[in-house]
Amino acid sequence: MNFNPGKIGFGLALIVGVTQSSWAQTTVRLSDFKDPSKSWKEVGQVWADPSLPNSLFTDGQGSVLVNLPDKKNPGKDLVSTESYGDLELKLEYMMAQGSNSGLYLQGQYEIQLLDSWTKISPKAGDNGGIYERWDEARPDGQKGYEGYAPRQNASKAPGLWQILEVGFQAPKFSASGEKIQNARIRFVRLNGVTVQEDIELQGPTRGSLRSVEVARGPIRIQGDHGPIAIKSLEIKPMDTQAPSLANLTMEVYSGSFADLNELAGKTPVNKKSLHSLNELSTGVTGTSLTKVQGTIQIVQAGNYTLDMAVPNGFGAISIGSESASSLSSGRIRVEKNLSAGSHPITFFVSKPRDWTTQGFSLQIQENGLWPVQLSQPAGNTQTDSDPIWVDTDQTPVLRSFIEMPDRGKISHAVSVSSKAGIHFSYDLSTGRLIRVWRGLFLDATPMWNNRGNGVSRPLGNLTYLNSSSKSDPITGTDSFTPKGYQIIGDGQVRFLATTATGELTDQVQLLADGKGLTRTLKRTGGSSIEVPVLEGKSIKQIRENFYWIEDAGLYLQVGDKSVKPTLNSQGQVVLPFSSELTYTLLF
Repeated sequence: MNFNPGKIGFGLALIVGVTQSSWAQTTVRLSDFKDPSKSWKEVGQVWADPSLPNSLFTDGQGSVLVNLPDKKNPGKDLVSTESYGDLELKLEYMMAQGSNSGLYLQGQYEIQLLDSWTKISPKAGDNGGIYERWDEARPDGQKGYEGYAPRQNASKAPGLWQILEVGFQAPKFSASGEKIQNARIRFVRLNGVTVQEDIELQGPTRGSLRSVEVARGPIRIQGDHGPIAIKSLEIKPMDTQAPSLANLTMEVYSGSFADLNELAGKTPVNKKSLHSLNELSTGVTGTSLTKVQGTIQIVQAGNYTLDMAVPNGFGAISIGSESASSLSSGRIRVEKNLSAGSHPITFFVSKPRDWTTQGFSLQIQENGLWPVQLSQPAGNTQTDSDPIWVDTDQTPVLRSFIEMPDRGKISHAVSVSSKAGIHFSYDLSTGRLIRVWRGLFLDATPMWNNRGNGVSRPLGNLTYLNSSSKSDPITGTDSFTPKGYQIIGDGQVRFLATTATGELTDQVQLLADGKGLTRTLKRTGGSSIEVPVLEGKSIKQIRENFYWIEDAGLYLQVGDKSVKPTLNSQGQVVLPFSSELTYTLLF
């Protein structure tokens, strides 16, 4: 594999480790995999019609990999020439309708890649699942075991690009070759949603390259089950060795301190050595400030970040020859380039109240290092409340504030759920569809916890339709006065408004098959206007009145074949609307 530190193009990119602490990047071709079969091709563009099973369509030559197995060219797995231990991985891929593939970490542990569109209760064999292990010696019905289903279905429709992110810790072995630590999935995120977390893998899953486990192994993409396309693959080795603290001593000063200058002339009331920061104990019953000195041992040079938090108190960190200038509350963050070796380090921990929790939190991070927790406060200092998730059976429709990426909060909004596991949010003040998602409904914790801020947040795979600062109504220059809404049935709501030219009804129906939603707009009076459907940069026609908005990650189907979507100057996909307009979004 030839390394080229230049920029990644639009095609496939495999990011491998040139240094142990950072991403390095190079373009990948099929030649970078071991003996790829003729079913794999390098193309410029790939797309699908979600109504056609096991079909992907391609055009041109480029760096998007696509697997199109058939009788003449049966599929074969891709196996990377490089081998890896601990890593973070990001895969952008597309499934054909009904297709099946898999991502094998070290060639051994499979994360399932599957067209799981519309699944309400996914299993271990669904998209984002950790596939089962297998034992033929077990009784029928029990041969598969230790599979892990994703927490929810965060999949997208076939033919839409999906993103899988994985954090993986390889098994560890002693010098004699004995396994001393199992492999572990730290996280799996599917389209931005955490679907697996902290899963210990007792052994290889079914279909592994070998029966024994290894410290390092290749990335393998299953190619013998069906069509799949790969737009990018990024791998970051997580092999930076963790720093440690040594030679720790502490000095304790009695009193309430909010400023380091107040230490001048003070004599410590307690001194002692520490083996770790978790042994911190002042020996003072009242308020105090503790100064901890020692060294941080850096095994590999890098840009390290230390995050410190003192519950209900103040803190400061100094590293090397620098001195801490002030005490801070909340999160204290220090970022510093450190060479390999030993560096002086000092922590200041101020407890200004008698009841302040003993100890503090300290975490260290680096680009190729899993976060290392070096200190925890004493006792249970967890302040996060149990999450408040909205039960769709009891509350299928919820009014709340909605946080927008580029325009603050929307105060007059409603979110609507369905039993099919798809949902949408609507801006009552403008008549705009804001967002759609698949999976669980809403987290209302910020809405109700403590004093609450009125915000609810989607729990599933979120797609924004109108996320920018544009807040004008769908009627454009025509006036728009909302008149409320009517709940018609499961996932069906009719929104009412008046304009200067007459009445407007906007009926949105989440489809019972879980594929998307249909919207029907009706108005009395007025000339034709352009209705913004969603934000997008391109429109590709798949078939008659059916379009792929690639960058938005949606399909648009127009009810009237004579009506064509266009792009306006504001980066929106718009449809002409006179008296009636019907369209469907599939996601």
